[in-house]
Amino acid sequence: MWWLAWVLAALVVLFCTLDVWYFLRAGAVILRAWFQPPVWDVTGEQVVAGRVTPRDIDMCHMNNARYLRECDFARFSLYTRNGVFKAARALGANMVVGATTIRYRRALCIGEGYDLCSRIVTWDDKAFFLEQRFVSTKDRLVCAVMYCKQSVIRSSPDKILQHLCKRKVVRPEFPEDLQHWVNFMSASSQALRAESGLDEKNKTAIGESCDLALSRSHDPFSNGFDPLKFSPGEMLLLVLSALLLLFCNLDVWYFLRGAQVFVEAWFLPRIEDILAEQSIDCMVLPNDLDYLGHMNNSRYLRECDFARFHHYMRNGLFMASRKLGVRLVVGASTIRYRRSLAFREAFQIRTKVLGWDEKAFYLEQRFVSKRDSFVSAVMLCRQNVVGSSPESIIEFIFKKQIECPQFPEELKHWISFISASSQALRAESGLEDKNK
Repeated sequence: MWWLAWVLAALVVLFCTLDVWYFLRAGAVILRAWFQPPVWDVTGEQVVAGRVTPRDIDMCHMNNARYLRECDFARFSLYTRNGVFKAARALGANMVVGATTIRYRRALCIGEGYDLCSRIVTWDDKAFFLEQRFVSTKDRLVCAVMYCKQSVIRSSPDKILQHLCKRKVVRPEFPEDLQHWVNFMSASSQALRAESGLDEKNKTAIGESCDLALSRSHDPFSNGFDPLKFSPGEMLLLVLSALLLLFCNLDVWYFLRGAQVFVEAWFLPRIEDILAEQSIDCMVLPNDLDYLGHMNNSRYLRECDFARFHHYMRNGLFMASRKLGVRLVVGASTIRYRRSLAFREAFQIRTKVLGWDEKAFYLEQRFVSKRDSFVSAVMLCRQNVVGSSPESIIEFIFKKQIECPQFPEELKHWISFISASSQALRAESGLEDKNK
């Protein structure tokens, strides 16, 4: 019995400290793609079927960060089947995620099946640009659309494709919405480089390579259960088994961390300025890591969730929205990775409201390393207001109207991307047309 207790204890520790399912899932996806027929069209669309499990959910629907995690697995399959992985390895190249942007159109609920459709849209001298769509199997609605900038290190997309296809591949034109996003990334990079202070000191030391991601009331005894009938060893086995089932089937740390952030912010002083920047301290833990040993792409969005919880609690947005019967939901987000965060690296997430329009708040969230104050990643979030408007919430909190600041140039480019992406989806024929 004791050997079983040791095994269960080891598994509980493993699932508590590492994202075990990430590594198992990645291995299974690559192995499966390895034995599937190759796809000879490098720009051809590939489909991976998925389903929302209990581990994916927050409020009974798929958590924002999980979309990026599923996109990781779909790209593994795509690159394995179309030969890009093999060609990159042959050339000694490495591919890392430089930036992502995702627009959420409808939530995917627990148990709901979906098809994740991935394809290479185009490329430039430094990176591939991919589109990945979450299409519900229930009604074929495109529930989310993501673009990914897959940066190529020590080679170029043209060289990889020429090695793979034994000829020069003609580069497709950039779609209008993708071009807006590329303009956003360029403007964001220029804005960060133009800033004074600590970012300037790192500009010469880090250089261009930093723009890449190295990228209840129930009686338990009423049904005959009596803990006194069990020996200490049996009770230990029951407790360990329950913990293992819990950590295997639910993202326990997400809910515990959310509660911790909520309680901490509740007892901190109120921030009276809606535009004031707030920060929380974090550290890269073992369950944040991917196979490269640094913070996984999807974990950045997860940490941003907690930083926004904290931000809304302290500036009054959360309580005001509850009193007004309003919901705040993430409508879109984009993140640009500049330098990877390593294991045990301490960092701050600095969050501020950049502005608002008739339907949403726009926030900027920066990951700032405590080691050298370098901005390792920058995220923009569109927080939709359902049932009211940002102006009404602000007026309710501060008892006066507050003028919206002028949008930065990079934010204008991103809003243009969102608008163009929405128009492109609505203009498509077929099933999307019915949902217009």
